[in-house]
Amino acid sequence: MADSTATTSDSSAPTDGVHPTGTGRRAAIWSVVVGIVVGLFPKVTGLLAFLSPIVRSPKVPDFYADKETDGPTDYLRICSLAALEIDKPQRFAVISDQIDGWNFTPNQPIGSVYIQKSADDTVQVFNTTCPHAGCSVSINSDSSAYLCPCHNSAFNLDGTKLISQSGRPNPSPRNLDSIDQIEIVEGDVWIHFQNFYPGRHEKKAKV
Repeated sequence: MADSTATTSDSSAPTDGVHPTGTGRRAAIWSVVVGIVVGLFPKVTGLLAFLSPIVRSPKVPDFYADKETDGPTDYLRICSLAALEIDKPQRFAVISDQIDGWNFTPNQPIGSVYIQKSADDTVQVFNTTCPHAGCSVSINSDSSAYLCPCHNSAFNLDGTKLISQSGRPNPSPRNLDSIDQIEIVEGDVWIHFQNFYPGRHEKKAKV
C-alpha cells in the first residue's frame, strides 16, 4: 500500500506566483494610500506657500525696526516749518514705508499734500487729490486758488469750494480734503496722512 502521507498535498503552502488574499488586499490599499500622499504633497506645499504671507505677520528688517523717531506715532514728517513761505501753498510728496505679506519697501510715495503757513506759524494741510474724480489739483499762477485741470473744480486757499464768477457750477461734491491731524515737533511738520474717496458728498477716509 502506498504511503498516504507522501501523496497528500500540503494545503497550507501557497501556490507559485499567487499571494494569499489578505496580504494582496493590504498591499493594494497601501499602494493607493502612498499614491494619494505623493500626489497631494506638492499641492499642499504650494497652498501653504501661498497662504503663508497672509497668515503670518509682515517682517520688518531688523535695521529698520530699531530705528527711532522723535515724531508722533503714526505721523509722517513732511518738511521743516522754516522751509514754508508765508501765505503761499507749497506741494510736498508724502513718503512712507510699504509693508505687506511679501515685501517691505521703505520710503515710497503714498500721496502728496499742499501746506500753507500763516504769519503766526500755524499751518493748513490739504490732500492734493480733487474730491470730484480723483485728479490732482494745482495752484493757479498767482497762488490764490487751487484748480483741478480735469473738470474745472476750484477751491479757495482755505479749501472751500470756489464759486465761479461766470456762474459755471463747481462739479466737486465737497470742499478740498483737509488733513486735520497736524503736529509741529522741533520745527518740523508732521501729519497723520489719509487719502479720501472721491465723488462723495461726505469726506470718508480710505482704509
